[in-house]
Amino acid sequence: MIFFRLPIPVLIAAFCFPLSAAGKYRGKHRLIIWSIDGFAAGYFEKEEFKNSAVWQRLLKQARVFKPVETTIPAVTYPAHTAMVTGVDPARHHIHSNHPIDPWGASKDGWTWFSEDVATPTLWDTAAKRGKSVANLQWPVTMMSGSKIRYHIPQFDRAKGPEEQKLMRVLSTPGLHREIEKHTGVSLTEHSGDDERIKAARYVWQKKKPDLMLLYNPGLDSIEHAHGPYSAAAFMHLELLGKEIEKFLAEIRKSSPHDQVRVLLVSDHGFMTYKGKCYPNVILKSMGYINPERQQWTYYFETAGGVARLIGKPGAAPFAAKTFAERLSAACAGIDVITEYDEEYEALSRRYAKAAPAFLVSRGDVLMSASFRNGEFEAKAAGHTHGFLPDRSDMHTVALLFGAERAKAMKITHVKHTYNIACSWLNLQCPETRPKRKKR
Repeated sequence: MIFFRLPIPVLIAAFCFPLSAAGKYRGKHRLIIWSIDGFAAGYFEKEEFKNSAVWQRLLKQARVFKPVETTIPAVTYPAHTAMVTGVDPARHHIHSNHPIDPWGASKDGWTWFSEDVATPTLWDTAAKRGKSVANLQWPVTMMSGSKIRYHIPQFDRAKGPEEQKLMRVLSTPGLHREIEKHTGVSLTEHSGDDERIKAARYVWQKKKPDLMLLYNPGLDSIEHAHGPYSAAAFMHLELLGKEIEKFLAEIRKSSPHDQVRVLLVSDHGFMTYKGKCYPNVILKSMGYINPERQQWTYYFETAGGVARLIGKPGAAPFAAKTFAERLSAACAGIDVITEYDEEYEALSRRYAKAAPAFLVSRGDVLMSASFRNGEFEAKAAGHTHGFLPDRSDMHTVALLFGAERAKAMKITHVKHTYNIACSWLNLQCPETRPKRKKR
């Protein structure tokens, strides 16, 4: 990655004044929602972060929210969809990073498509209010480009020139080539965070959207490979901090009369797992999954440390007691939650409605949906997320820059990103709180 140092006068100007204009100028409200995937709250307690000059400068200029709780499950696509809908996965229906696909028909597909989102999104409401939106590869944004004015979706099916051609087709006509012409960046899912930020800076300055969504996955990739709080992770955070600082300075310069906020968010924390459980192997042995015939009646969709059971319509009642006994013998520390358990109501309300059962890992054992292995792999280890969000290692953070940093606003959950956007942009968003049943 190539990074540039800011001239001292620019740096001083950026941090002596708010992002909004001073004095009599009161322009329109604008907002950037900028996601750093995997930015765990635990980083703020580490000496490496406390000793980072760039991050300490940024913290002094931001309103800091931590810890911030995420969704059930604590994974990228459900959490990012909650940020732009204001509701939990049980209502927006993005329950996992991947579609339900026991036989691999999607060829390692992800839940890219916004038509699967069951509730209104920020871009839907913004369009109705006449606001312009720019999207730089936010998760679950594969849709008609007409819904977002400046649109580069997140999608991945190849590498190299063929992927670049695909992205030109999927994006707002002409936008992908325009960004490449003026920045040298040809955006794909394999673009680095520095390239994504460079493209976002161009779009913000030249297109002047009311709302811009920017997604940076680099830290998460490093954490999966090297672990959270690793030297590589801190190095990447340092580079991101410098890019954020540079962008904030440019925003003030390019938008002197606008009231601008930058909301830095993240989707989940991170942890190290030890041991891997395969609950669908047990379902296969119980006759619920038949790979030879490619038939199934019950199937666990796993998402790290939690899973939901999916049943085919008309299937016979699930043998929960037998399964629980088999699971307990194979995978210690994983609980089966059914409608008879107190925890079932919260999981149904937040994770998925009407699931016959849920699985919850209480320790550090990961779950996999594969049914081509044994029931438990004791030596498996790695770095991941997806466990219950009340665990401290799943907590994340949010930082709000600019426009007096909205002291009345609070962010304690990733869903509150939606509330910030609705309020600041005066979108008059649909109510997200579920209606109470009349007694």
